[in-house]
Amino acid sequence: MKFHWPLSTYLRRAGRLAVLSCLAFLFLYSGSALSHGEKSNKHDLENLEKKPEGMIEFKDGEPVAPEEEYSAPAEMDRGSMEHMDHGSMDHGDHGTGNDPFFKRGEHALSDLEAPKKDKSKMLLARGRNIFLHMCAFCHGKDGNGGGVAVDYLFPWPRNFRTGIFKFSSTPTGTLPRDEDIYRTIVKGVPGTSMPAWGPALSPQDTWALVNLIKSFSDRFRAEAPGEPVKIGEPPAATPEIIARGKTLFTEQKCYRCHGNSAKGDGELADSLLDAWKHAVFVHDVTNPMALKAGSDPKDIFRTLSTGFDGSPMESFSHLPEADRWALVHYVRSLFAKDWVKAETETNVNSYQVDVELSTDVASPVWEGIKPVTLLLRPLSARRGAVETVDFTSVNNGEQIAIRLQWDDPTQNQFTETRQDFFRDGAAVQFALGAVTLHTHGHNEPFFGMGNRGKPVNIWHWKAGLEETLEAENDLEYSTGGVDMDALIYGGLMSNPVARLNTTKENAVEELNAEGFGTITPQAEMEQTVEGSGEWKDGKWTVVFLRDLYSGRKWDANLKDRKDPALMALAIWDGDKEDRNGRKVITVWQRLNVLKAPPPRAVVGK
Repeated sequence: MKFHWPLSTYLRRAGRLAVLSCLAFLFLYSGSALSHGEKSNKHDLENLEKKPEGMIEFKDGEPVAPEEEYSAPAEMDRGSMEHMDHGSMDHGDHGTGNDPFFKRGEHALSDLEAPKKDKSKMLLARGRNIFLHMCAFCHGKDGNGGGVAVDYLFPWPRNFRTGIFKFSSTPTGTLPRDEDIYRTIVKGVPGTSMPAWGPALSPQDTWALVNLIKSFSDRFRAEAPGEPVKIGEPPAATPEIIARGKTLFTEQKCYRCHGNSAKGDGELADSLLDAWKHAVFVHDVTNPMALKAGSDPKDIFRTLSTGFDGSPMESFSHLPEADRWALVHYVRSLFAKDWVKAETETNVNSYQVDVELSTDVASPVWEGIKPVTLLLRPLSARRGAVETVDFTSVNNGEQIAIRLQWDDPTQNQFTETRQDFFRDGAAVQFALGAVTLHTHGHNEPFFGMGNRGKPVNIWHWKAGLEETLEAENDLEYSTGGVDMDALIYGGLMSNPVARLNTTKENAVEELNAEGFGTITPQAEMEQTVEGSGEWKDGKWTVVFLRDLYSGRKWDANLKDRKDPALMALAIWDGDKEDRNGRKVITVWQRLNVLKAPPPRAVVGK
């Protein structure tokens, strides 16, 4: 098995001894892959397990030299590496049976246990290996927030080297506790591109990442973390308390940023900068899914008590506890919608049916099949973002149909009277090759359009393409086969604004990519994915259809797979001026193409 992270990276940054240390750690903790079970999304964040040995800790003002932490153990030599699997980076059970410490998604935060053999250098090496695969694309290899994805993201990823963290349980200006960083990794940051990595990581891996993140800033060696803010039980949300909160919202001038409506449209909202002089996006706090540090009463109380370090969101710890609870209940009284439960990284199924498949969005074949609701993350923050997408799939042994449904109050598609607009759209992305998620050296591509040597196959549908093709054909027919519009204006399909795809044949364009800026349409004769979309009553329904197996190198093979296919989704909202890298996305999901029927009494025909 190949080592999927270039050794030159380690040699340049930490020297040859760091490589030996990393490989030694992989040897000690290699094991069989463990797939996600029913408990994969359960995280007891109030009861963290014990931290492993080797965590960077404050040492009374005596910083630990980085070279000491990265030095190789004395007993390591070249001979000890001969039987090592240099590519193994399983997050499985590591020969430990049902021990939850080694299982992805198992986070009993009140009773964490540490692996006995972990040392500081080994823990840092493990954390770095995971960071380079899962985090460096956004946060940069050096943790400076300057990864290759940064040009596509707003707000920008955190720069860990400054030691300034927004999400903390400690007072303003103090370092967060290890548990705070752990919580952010597991829960993600709603309303931003930061995924919730809980289902992907075991407690062991999460602690290793926490430790690696701390290593980027010397503050953690020179300063002790702050004492956590005390949070009691919230009082009842009486009309009197809510009224008091409304008064405080005005007295404390919260409206200047959040607006009188609390939807983020205050007079200062468009001029705010953070500690790095980056523009700040003020979220709509009437949407519980947009509250970055959580929407539960205790979460909001913590935010009011600590503020967001490095941002204009200040601490209100100067207010009496009763007043802070009043603000909590007032904010929650403004919630205009309920929290929508959605999966982040999970198993999705394509069920087998004994009928001919089509792109008809109203086909009876979809009746009675319960969709899986998947969480979407915006690459560029916006209000009113599409937050979830419903996924359903069927196959008949030869073809596969995938149906996506999402709420969108505005229909943005082709119209003959306008060319200066943006269209709604959707895409299904597959990892190519025999790849598995979070196992075997992390051999899956980056979910953000792949990366060098790890290509992806993308099926891209844009609203109105069918109408565009019909209009193009009508123009040519009415002029005896001469496209007059193309001669005069460049044509509907040739116009750089109105152009939807390069094939001019299918409603879906099939593409490949190996990272940002590499997207390439497949040849016209190889465009075999069909698709159709319908907007009705504020909801888009889009169906993709393709053979399970095409036999072509750059197409995803979905027939007779031993492992699930890795699939990610993207949605474009034309009303939000989405195009190209401006969109909302999911992380990888595991698509199982089954030979079993859907769990329902009667299959629609």
